[in-house]
Amino acid sequence: MAFILRLGAMGQTGDGSPSAEGRLTLSMRSLLSLLSLIAMAGSAQAETAQFDLAGPALRVNVTHQGATLPIAQVPQLATGDQISITADLPDDQSAHYLLIAAFLRGATNPPPDKWFFESELWTKKGRKGLSLTVPDGAEQIALFLAPATGGDFSTLRNAVQGRPGAFVRAAQELAQASLDRSRLDTYLAAIRKTVPGDPGRLDRITPLLARSLQVKINADCLTKLPDLQAPCLLQNQEALVLDDGHSNAITDAVAGPGADLALQLSATPQGGLGYYSPYIAAIRDVIGIFGSIRTAKYQYIPALAMLREDRMSLALNTPPSFHNPKSVLVTALPVIAPIHVPPLQVVEATSSLCANATELLLPIGGAPLIYATQYAHDLVLRVHLPDGRTIDLPATPDAERGGLVIRNDGALPANQTAPVEATLRGVWGFQPFDGPRILLVAAQSGHWRIPEGMPPAPGTTVTLTGGASACVSGISIQAGSEPAQPAAWKAIGPHSISVTLLDKTTRSGSTAITITGPSGVAPDTLTLAAPAKPKGMEATVIARAVRRSAATGPVPISLAGDADIPSDADLTFSLRAEKGTRFTGRETVEITAESSGSIATLSGANGLRLADQQVALASLTPATMLGSSAFGRLRARIVRDGVAGDWLSLGTLVRLPRLQQLSCPSDTTANCTLSGDSLFLIGALSATPGFEQPVAIPDGYPDMTIAAPHPTGGKLYLKLRDDPNAVGSISG
Repeated sequence: MAFILRLGAMGQTGDGSPSAEGRLTLSMRSLLSLLSLIAMAGSAQAETAQFDLAGPALRVNVTHQGATLPIAQVPQLATGDQISITADLPDDQSAHYLLIAAFLRGATNPPPDKWFFESELWTKKGRKGLSLTVPDGAEQIALFLAPATGGDFSTLRNAVQGRPGAFVRAAQELAQASLDRSRLDTYLAAIRKTVPGDPGRLDRITPLLARSLQVKINADCLTKLPDLQAPCLLQNQEALVLDDGHSNAITDAVAGPGADLALQLSATPQGGLGYYSPYIAAIRDVIGIFGSIRTAKYQYIPALAMLREDRMSLALNTPPSFHNPKSVLVTALPVIAPIHVPPLQVVEATSSLCANATELLLPIGGAPLIYATQYAHDLVLRVHLPDGRTIDLPATPDAERGGLVIRNDGALPANQTAPVEATLRGVWGFQPFDGPRILLVAAQSGHWRIPEGMPPAPGTTVTLTGGASACVSGISIQAGSEPAQPAAWKAIGPHSISVTLLDKTTRSGSTAITITGPSGVAPDTLTLAAPAKPKGMEATVIARAVRRSAATGPVPISLAGDADIPSDADLTFSLRAEKGTRFTGRETVEITAESSGSIATLSGANGLRLADQQVALASLTPATMLGSSAFGRLRARIVRDGVAGDWLSLGTLVRLPRLQQLSCPSDTTANCTLSGDSLFLIGALSATPGFEQPVAIPDGYPDMTIAAPHPTGGKLYLKLRDDPNAVGSISG
């Protein structure tokens, strides 16, 4: 069983903050309570139960200084706020519920009787709900839905007054868990959404979801087939939620931070070995608290609040009971504390947005609740024009895109070409706030330039300057007469971008780079001239000799033709310099195989000899110089004074197994047994050279023996995995 303990305030200093003595006392008591819970809870509470049962719903509205908002837009409450609470029960509701609201004011300070309110929901008067005013000194509001029994109101009131610390902690953890659950639900909804025709969607949006919502993504899921990615990303849901400074600050305003001890406990095997999830911590905390205050008459069930407009839907993790001990549903309203506006941050080093675009994306991080709740509303990007006017562009949070989507739709003046400043503005609950500032720049044709003196080689990057990088929507490259292709690019400054040239770029003729901007702005096209190519020494292969050692195994393999070169053979080939060139002794010969990333180099001191000024001989053992994993097309080229010539084909490099024995029974219809090392290098076996009935060798075959067909005419034929077109044979 993994428990996460969070510390709360026992005592308070003069300014209302938790005292050190109070924190220490509660720490020790909480730790003792934790150890006690571990001993008696058993395996039934070893894992956090899913909150997948739909409970009743409430309708809640809050009025603050004359302004009224639905509960989904209220992150925190204040003294004097007026709260309207009604039950949203079905017409055929048969069980009678009592709605109780209790204001709380600290772990060691029981609330007075006048801070408790009740509503009998089955009565005409009770259906009108509760109208509450937040009293001075209150820090939290706990809501109870209890089955109606005699003396239920006084019983619950006495329970809260007798154990105020337990209900204070429960209210804190329920509020935190509801916030964390809102982030989790937003993530799950995005992952579960299907978008036909977009197989790369999850690969594209998951990093942005992780940043927006502060959730942990299993990157290994994105290496799976598209159909398997979503189920993988939905595993271990409760552990996905990461610590979020702003969400925690809302509840820590009352409770005081307890991350240190929580993280210490989470590093134990019972705590998940350091895989800390505040959502799991809050749920396990509240379940443990409720388990400790259960009585013969009542058991307390945590209810997470799922908010949408004024509707407060309750999610339960266990079915309620209407027999003793009866189930009392417990949830919490937002804490009563000073407003904490989220620390909105512009990410990805974004310094400007494009004023010409009909839709702008302002990447925002640091505030997951912007995306997961309705706390932030009336969001706009206020643009400050040079003539003193301001224009507000609506902004909508989009977790999948990792920022605020801002609609322009022609609201900005079309003739505005100079950069203008804009400020993100909005309301957090009842509190207006100003967010980060951003620069709006306009796209203009003809401003992009290529720096002079740039030698653009294929596959390298070229830096373009002068235009508005925020307005670039795409770049294509056309090399010579080749069709235009999209090119990789990125903004490296407000007025500069880097473009990766294609491999074919500038090999022949000039290269055209087209920079596309927003609709209505003509694209820019820049031209790169083909650079002068240094001329390498060209030569031809005039002869080749392949010699295998006699000790190639008890059962030698004969290869048909001379196109294949065994990797363990000694290879010698001779090169003739083209007319008008000659060997000077400064040359080296580079050799590489198709499968190998390495290049072997032969020089006058190592395998390269001059016959005369026109002919040179090169010798090597490929397996020794290129490694035992090298195979495929074998090529060589001459390098002189740092300039390489063209690649020359030498043949196909193949690796051969070392065969020990072919044992065959007298019955020609029965299989033989072939033994040896590296049998995985054989692709197929056949009794005939035409491979009419081949026996395929499994990929990566690890054993040293394998069943083989009975040879016909004294020979067994094989195809090599390194060259499936080549046929070899062994004598049977």
